[in-house]
Amino acid sequence: MRYIGDAFRYAFKNFIFLFFFALLPSYFLAMSTDAGNAALLAEGLFGEGEVRFANFFFFLSPFNAHGWPYAIVAFVLAAVCIPMLTGFIEKHMRIGIRSLHGLRGRFNHNFLSTLVLLFVFVAVYELWALLGAGLLYAETLLFGGAARAVIVLLTFCGLVGLVCYLASLAVLWLPSLQITGYAFMDALSCASVLYVAVRVRLFLAVLLPAAAGLAVQFVALALLSPGLEALDLAVRELVFLLLTLYFVSLMFVAYFAASGEERLDNVKKYGSEGGL
Repeated sequence: MRYIGDAFRYAFKNFIFLFFFALLPSYFLAMSTDAGNAALLAEGLFGEGEVRFANFFFFLSPFNAHGWPYAIVAFVLAAVCIPMLTGFIEKHMRIGIRSLHGLRGRFNHNFLSTLVLLFVFVAVYELWALLGAGLLYAETLLFGGAARAVIVLLTFCGLVGLVCYLASLAVLWLPSLQITGYAFMDALSCASVLYVAVRVRLFLAVLLPAAAGLAVQFVALALLSPGLEALDLAVRELVFLLLTLYFVSLMFVAYFAASGEERLDNVKKYGSEGGL
């Protein structure tokens, strides 16, 4: 729980500096979700509607029939904004200076590493969505009635746990690349060594906020009646915004903690305010 608290504390404490880096990517990611398909899927599982493989895949993946153009825009914006976001956080934690000055240089330094890891993450996530959709659809063919809904829900929870575990394996990779300057595989090796000692904490730090974000979206979808789609979108946008800031903050919070490097953003400064 320490990593969760530290990451959220950093994100909220510096929210005014960070949020605009995540605002547009999270908005287009929220736009990519297909609420109508989610409603059809729920009706098919808990009612008498038909459930197809496409319903599951479009539920799990932002690259669905409705949202793929928004997902592409979100990816492009993330490739542009996240290098600046990580540059700001790394500079603040490493030397204790909270400033937007010099972000252009950090963007140039961080862009390639961020782009490559974004491609890796999206590829792994889409493979997970494809295989997960196939598994869930197969269960609807094998089981019926209430048992089908229960088994599909339990399997979905297991799939969420799996993708969170896979994500936790890569949490330390990007900061290892950007802080140490290692090549991709050397940075992955360094991150893997650090990961071993903190794997349980990292897994929980990824799983619990992600599960909470999913729960909020499900509740909003269930409670908001037709005609309140704009409010539902606002809830999803807020969830994605907060989770984006949280997960990027978590990368560096966890890296500094696991590597033992001192975080200078936590060092109290004394000066003209009556200190030393």
